[in-house]
Amino acid sequence: MKLDGLLFRKLISSLQEFGHLSQRALGKSDTLEKKKEFNLNEYLRVFHSFDRYFYSVADISSLKVIDAGGPIEQCIGYSREDVINKGYRLMLKVHHLQDTIRSARGGSRYFKYLYQQQPHHRPYIKVNRTLDLFCKDGRKIHVLAQSIPVLFNDLMEPIYMLNIFSDITDIKPDRRYTHYIIDNSNPEESKRIDLFNNDELPSYQLDNAIPISPAERRVIALIAEGKTSNEIADELFLSPHTVKTHRKNMLEKLGCDNTAQLIKKAVISGWI
Repeated sequence: MKLDGLLFRKLISSLQEFGHLSQRALGKSDTLEKKKEFNLNEYLRVFHSFDRYFYSVADISSLKVIDAGGPIEQCIGYSREDVINKGYRLMLKVHHLQDTIRSARGGSRYFKYLYQQQPHHRPYIKVNRTLDLFCKDGRKIHVLAQSIPVLFNDLMEPIYMLNIFSDITDIKPDRRYTHYIIDNSNPEESKRIDLFNNDELPSYQLDNAIPISPAERRVIALIAEGKTSNEIADELFLSPHTVKTHRKNMLEKLGCDNTAQLIKKAVISGWI
């Protein structure tokens, strides 16, 4: 890939800033111990509702992919071995160059926002992108990439990011690049914070127009974990009838035919 001088400088400066902001946990005494205790399976349960997704785990203290799974080869043609221990070179292979630059810049803005928040809020703040991804056979799909901090050191600096990739080509035909934070640290008020405006500058505008109520959000979050109506009723101190009513109302509000579609829409929209 041949880069002109301006794009090359943009790429290098964007990646340098991202590395500086994302690698705070590097070299800290407790970072290695936290890595040994990490259990990935705890964080994958909610995504079972997607028809197909694959994932990677990035060690942002070293800026490398350390694990990958799901039907990754079926989805994009690359095997698990193709992506593990890869860093920026892999991004340049599977994304447009401009999207790689945007991803690094948006990632820097995400970490700046994250470190402005209270440490105990940080596990509930993720960053999403929608962008094109080039498959190994030359196909191009449009994906939702959700990046979720799943491991922190004692200072609540992220160590691992879980990246969930879902093919949304059929449900987002405009294929427009988007990059936004979902801040769920307040269970009563989810925030979507767009990281770019039309001029490629950070906007930090909040969009709280969520069509489901806080009570419905709590119900759908537990449905996504695979819990039954009775289990949800016990956990939220509701009647099973009320839980079923919430489910029915959400299906009608969002125009979904079944619970799987409902969960998928909620996750893509950042409501859970």
